[in-house]
Amino acid sequence: MRQNTFQACMSDRPGRDEDHLGSRWAEAWSHPIAGSKGAVSDLLGQMEKEPELPDDLLGLFRGVLDAMRMNRENREKDAAAIFTLVETWLDAKAASDSLGDRQKMALCQAFIRAGLEPPDAIRINPIGAGSEEDMGGLDVPDIETLMGNIIPDDVTGYPAYMVLREGIGAMPRGASALFVTQMIAQAVPKLVSLGRYFLLDPLAEMRGAAAEGFVDLAQAGAIDAGLLSDLIRLRKWLPDQATKTILDRAIKEALRREATGGSIPGPWTIHRLVTSLPDGTGSQSIMASVSRGSRKCIATLLLKAGHGIKDAYAIPCASASDQRRTLIELEDAVPVHEVPRTYLSNALATALGEGLAKGLPPAPGFLDVAEMLGVDDIAPVAHGSVSLLGIADPEAQLAEVSATKRGRLIGRSIEWARDYEMSSSWFVTDAILSAKLDEAKTERQAEKVVWAHLETQRDFWSALYARSAAILRSAGSEDWLTFAAVVQILDSGLALKRIPIFEMIAALTLDIAEQVGADVLATEEDLLDDPFADDDFDPDIEPEATGELMLLLRKTPLRSDMIDGYLTAVIVAPRFVTPTDWLPPLLGEINFPGGNKLQRVLDIVMLRYGAIQSSLYNGDIGYSIRKRPARKFDDWLFGFAQASTITAAWPKRALSTDDQKILRLIKDAAQIDHIQDTLKPLLPSWLEAMAAKAVDG
Repeated sequence: MRQNTFQACMSDRPGRDEDHLGSRWAEAWSHPIAGSKGAVSDLLGQMEKEPELPDDLLGLFRGVLDAMRMNRENREKDAAAIFTLVETWLDAKAASDSLGDRQKMALCQAFIRAGLEPPDAIRINPIGAGSEEDMGGLDVPDIETLMGNIIPDDVTGYPAYMVLREGIGAMPRGASALFVTQMIAQAVPKLVSLGRYFLLDPLAEMRGAAAEGFVDLAQAGAIDAGLLSDLIRLRKWLPDQATKTILDRAIKEALRREATGGSIPGPWTIHRLVTSLPDGTGSQSIMASVSRGSRKCIATLLLKAGHGIKDAYAIPCASASDQRRTLIELEDAVPVHEVPRTYLSNALATALGEGLAKGLPPAPGFLDVAEMLGVDDIAPVAHGSVSLLGIADPEAQLAEVSATKRGRLIGRSIEWARDYEMSSSWFVTDAILSAKLDEAKTERQAEKVVWAHLETQRDFWSALYARSAAILRSAGSEDWLTFAAVVQILDSGLALKRIPIFEMIAALTLDIAEQVGADVLATEEDLLDDPFADDDFDPDIEPEATGELMLLLRKTPLRSDMIDGYLTAVIVAPRFVTPTDWLPPLLGEINFPGGNKLQRVLDIVMLRYGAIQSSLYNGDIGYSIRKRPARKFDDWLFGFAQASTITAAWPKRALSTDDQKILRLIKDAAQIDHIQDTLKPLLPSWLEAMAAKAVDG
């Protein structure tokens, strides 16, 4: 990597007087750290140094766990090994008895908030309990009082479930399951209502415990008609027959007693419903502004290929204006399409069926969100019972389209790269592909590997485009037919190379592989592609040989493209600064082992300084920018951003509003991939304008 990720993270860590920035810091660094085994190891080392686990460090660990979970779900390279690293560290900490109860509870909470089950090693065993089985035999006293201490009176529904899940997450598994059973059996309305969410808990053990609690409740005659209706509905959403069998006992007992009473809440009103297209991982966001009386919320769902209804929750809003503002902010984060309510039923029934086929219930929050969206009686569609073409083109309109027109529709698929921002996420980065790319020696071999791997994923892409067609059809866009045509041609077995959109997918996949540091494209050609090699800009300095700087920078956090970006920022800066101002921030703390390497690096840096200055003043900078591959351009942007922090060169008062916007884009590009596509065409003219102003100044 161009520098030590974790060191960069810690240098960016907010101070003690900036606690309000801690969550943003954790959010910004979680994904970069989670993808690097070394960075995660460094994070664990930092947690050793700060065993009290301050809130900001704990928040970073929680964010990294969440990103690790997503990487594992997406089968990213090293994801499993990184989880093993964390689990091994926790086992060692537990074995050495170096974690107190407070630290264990905090770590368990971090796992649960990241959507993970805490490892047994960090759960708390009370004094006198020798094993989990011992805990299972304990009587849990006064649950109602205990729950009142855990869950605030004004917290209900899914948020209350999460508070409780975190509260019992550090208990041994047997004890937490027993707690849930006995909580429901108390027949306290709030606790019974809370127990319903445990029927959708990710752990089958917890689902079974909740079902046992409802059996006890039914035998006590404490299930009313309203709750019975809920249990019958929830049964359809259970993936495991064992839990269904237990729950059936509760349902039959309640029916036998002819349950009556209870209340059915009034319906919600949906004001606006939007959805994204699926991204490259098969994830799709659905959001709706809903209200019932004075209560206003944003109902949110995440559907994911292979996982069904992955997440579901409601965001409470203080007012109608707050609700509109919140939805707009969410829409700004991801491109969406407005769809009618009729879109929901088929989409959610299909997602439910896919999740159940994988043994996964819908997210517990779906209990609330389904009610808000008016789909609480929805039944899953058996996975695979409807063809992908049936999802994309339910009325078989393609059958009436001529072969020539279908060919034109398929040809237009390449336009998706221009028309749909989500297409920038349609690439592959899984571990299987990464391993094969590591073995490739040339760019041509890498291309063959990518195309062969894409062919193994035809079903995934067919499903993604079928879902996209359904969304666009519901949104009233005529483009749905192009997506349906691609689904149809994928089903025919036509080679992916002959489907235009896959040219973009293959190119993006190769680009991302290079960007994240894969060495598969590092061929002789890569070394020769150096615009500064052999240029003699100073007669007193020996010209730079091909690949020389790259070799000199080995075992340092620098890259040659990073240096180019840094020098460019120095040259176009509003205020001229001398090398004594800009060289120390670039090279000052780096050790170059052996001989006169540092002096040679300094010589080459000055050669490149002259070359970049000439290209700027000759109007050639655009060619240099546009020809850089994504990984090299990423390094270039990082270097530019680093130099732009030199206050003497880049005083804020010397920058226009537009200049400041460009600088923000450059600094954000390291975190947000698609910004590169915006910057490449924009930068050349801006750099030339800045250079001209620098000369005039």
